[in-house]
Amino acid sequence: MYRSTRERTNPSVSTDTSTQCSTCRMSPSECGMLVALFLFSFPAALGSTVFLEPKKAIQVLRARRANYFLEEMLPGDLERECYEETCSQEEASEIFQNKEKTMEFWFRYRNLDPCEQNPCVNGGFCTIVRNDFFCLCPPRFDGKNCEIEVFECEYKNGGCLQYCTNRGRFNGVQCSCAEGYQLQEDGRTCDEAVPFPCGKKWAQNSGYRSLGDESLLLNNTLALDQGGNSTQPADNSTAQVGNSIHEGNNSTHQKGNFTDPLQLQLPAEDDERRIVGGQLERQGGSPWQVLIRRKNGYGFCGGTLIGPRWVLSAAHCFQETPDHVTIGDYDKMLRDLDEQKIQVEAVMVHPHFHSYTFDSDIALLRLAEPVRQGPYATPACLPNDHLARILSKEGTVGTVTGWGATQYMGRSSRFLRKVALPVVDHLKCVGSTEQVVTDNMFCAGYLQDNLDACSGDSGGPFVANYRGTWYLTGVISWGEECAAKGKYGFYTRLGNYLPWIQDTIQKHSLNSTETVLT
Repeated sequence: MYRSTRERTNPSVSTDTSTQCSTCRMSPSECGMLVALFLFSFPAALGSTVFLEPKKAIQVLRARRANYFLEEMLPGDLERECYEETCSQEEASEIFQNKEKTMEFWFRYRNLDPCEQNPCVNGGFCTIVRNDFFCLCPPRFDGKNCEIEVFECEYKNGGCLQYCTNRGRFNGVQCSCAEGYQLQEDGRTCDEAVPFPCGKKWAQNSGYRSLGDESLLLNNTLALDQGGNSTQPADNSTAQVGNSIHEGNNSTHQKGNFTDPLQLQLPAEDDERRIVGGQLERQGGSPWQVLIRRKNGYGFCGGTLIGPRWVLSAAHCFQETPDHVTIGDYDKMLRDLDEQKIQVEAVMVHPHFHSYTFDSDIALLRLAEPVRQGPYATPACLPNDHLARILSKEGTVGTVTGWGATQYMGRSSRFLRKVALPVVDHLKCVGSTEQVVTDNMFCAGYLQDNLDACSGDSGGPFVANYRGTWYLTGVISWGEECAAKGKYGFYTRLGNYLPWIQDTIQKHSLNSTETVLT
């Protein structure tokens, strides 16, 4: 009975089902569902692509999950924040904790151009290196974005007010000050530490101060100054020197008295009127100016006070023997109120001075006693090596002073004069003359204008103003005629002789307190 009932059932169905289920190792119901799903999706699959975009594929393969409250307390994770989800730049910054690495990742992650907005400053050029930007910085700037200004002494004097010394490319500079000044807390500026430090002009009164016993008419004064020639003012201003004379201004210089400044009409500090190659200097306007004299009182060369007992001049001057110098001098024919007369103790000519080419045309004079420093007797500062190069560049304007001739083969000036002259390119200097021009010389002046130093000015100063302090950068040496067209005046390049000056002064100093003003 049991056997017959089993035979009445469909043996093929039972056999096929068991075979299918054993093959796919699923229950009959599971196999049926899989077949139905395949048949249902097959028509749609025929009309669509097999490949998906990366973001959609990520969504299929990775189920997006909701943030849970402890997630914000966990450290940033690149996989979790930026690949399982879309992260922001702020989230990337939390992960990398470094601006450069964050930006490198962000530009690559968002497929951005890192140079699109040019992150480089101060003229830097942006380029792309391995999905990150790289700034090519101009000279004197450094850093990832060229944001760091690299101070070097060759560039703006390192930001120092006076002296600058390089400490290495990434170590910056060391600022220091001239004698009589003190470095301030900012490490760059200098303040006066003594009553009369070097390189400062103190005299404000332009009046003439004389101790002469004789009376001197202003018209005679100017006539002597011009070598007997009348004055021809360069402009039409109402307060002209020539007009003051012809209007009968007969005031005299009494002993110890001041003359009204309007009577003599000394040019103001910024007066641009030129009087035969320059203009009158005000008394005390060049307090470092020295006149070197013979025993009979004749002044034959100029010089520059650089220390209490030291004067710098030109070597070629000392074919003659100096007896004394006058400091605070203005009128070389009369004793001025603030004038000092000091004997010369010794003369040191540079050992390499060449009397034919005037190479190394420099000498030092040691005075028998120190100068009493004051408004009319103040040393000029000497630059250090870097500052000397800055102040010797083409176009730098320096001031030349002296009592030399006001024209070629003319008489010397009775009163101190000054002229402002620019430094000229060295190749132009060489091309302007057939004489030997060495690297120990520089030239200054104008090709067309009648402005120059002349005979009798030799040894005098060429000083340049740098940030309110006057530095001696040259010594008047030689020239061809005076203010001739196409010709320049030549000066000894002081920066080349700073070691010799220091060594000579140290060797001949009698006490340790005596120093040169550098």
